Formats: sequence, C-alpha cells, structure tokens
Amino acid sequence: MIWTAGIVAVAYQFLVILPAIFLHLLMPGISLILLAGLSNILTMLAIYGYLKMRGVAWEVAEPGDVNLVVVGFAAVAAVVAVTVTTFLSGLLAAIFGPGGLSVSDNFLDQINASSQVEILFTIVLVAPLAEEFIYRGLFMGVLLARGWTPVSAAGLSALIFAVQHIQYGWIGIAMVLVYGFVLGMLRVASGGLFAPIMAHLFINLISISV
Repeated sequence: MIWTAGIVAVAYQFLVILPAIFLHLLMPGISLILLAGLSNILTMLAIYGYLKMRGVAWEVAEPGDVNLVVVGFAAVAAVVAVTVTTFLSGLLAAIFGPGGLSVSDNFLDQINASSQVEILFTIVLVAPLAEEFIYRGLFMGVLLARGWTPVSAAGLSALIFAVQHIQYGWIGIAMVLVYGFVLGMLRVASGGLFAPIMAHLFINLISISV
C-alpha cells in the first residue's frame, strides 16, 4: 500500500489530466480554473472508490475531531502560518533576490480569466479537500500506519506536496513546504482530516484575499 500511496501522491497532478481532457471535450468553453476544480473532484472520487474497494477508504478519509473549536484552532493556525511564511518569504527575497517569489504567467492568466466564484470553488473549496485527502489522508496515513513518526511522516508528505506547486518560484515552494508540515501536524493532533482541510481552506482564502 505504501508504494501505491507514494505513486498516487507523486503523480497526482498528472492523474488529474485524464478527467480534465474528458471534461474539456464535453465543455470546450470551460475556464481552466473551473476545469481544474472539477477534474480534481473526479480524480479524488476515483481514488476514493479504489480505496473503498480495498476496504481502507474510511481510514484514509477519517475526519477526526469535528467541532467549532477545531475550526477556530484551524483558523488561528492558518493565520499564524501565513504570518510566518510572509515574513520568511520577505526575508529570503531580501537575501537572494525577488526572483524566487515568481508565479508562472500561465497560472496568473488562468486566475485573471476566471470569475471570483470559480476561484473560490477551485482554490478555496476543492483544492483543500482534494490535496488533504491525497497528501495528509492517503500518503501520510500510510506512513503513520507503517510506524513513521508524526514529524517524519508530516515532513515527507509536505515535501511531495510542495514540489507539486511548480507554478511558484523556489521561495513559494519552500513556503508551501512549511504549510504542508503545519497541515500534517494538524492531522496528527486532531486525529483526522477535518482540521487540516479547514486550515488549508483558510490559508488559501487569505492568500487570494491579499
């Protein structure tokens, strides 16, 4: 199972391409951001269906503690994480130059061509659900089940999560690595995916708001 989880985590961005092609054929005028959101949903459902056949879907998608206290804690963790990474990214940019803060033109064009509703749907709602399911649920869950320590499991899942964000420069990827580690530790602390999903949602919401 660990090899399956690792392959899915590493290749996830490529797996999304298959439903994206299908959806684009059905709806050729769809925006790329909305296409990405819908493709992520279909990919996540397909992986969940496979895990359900294996009898491990609930273990992967276990939400853990679900209450307003967790929501509040996730919001605080998100604000702290964004504050720390904003400081760190500014410091790194001052030392090494602003080039590491770059964002790919293609990604910016997709954002600029999309409506606020499409951005909220894909980046704030779908991305946290899909990415936490894959990186903190499936991959990190398997590592923990195999006896990895929480820190090492969170660290490796965060690394794979970070390198998937190739639309950012190296400083941006490093900051995603920090986010991934925080989200991994939230998964451990709360016993499931609800807390990291909520924190991820707040992080993305703050990021598109500033």
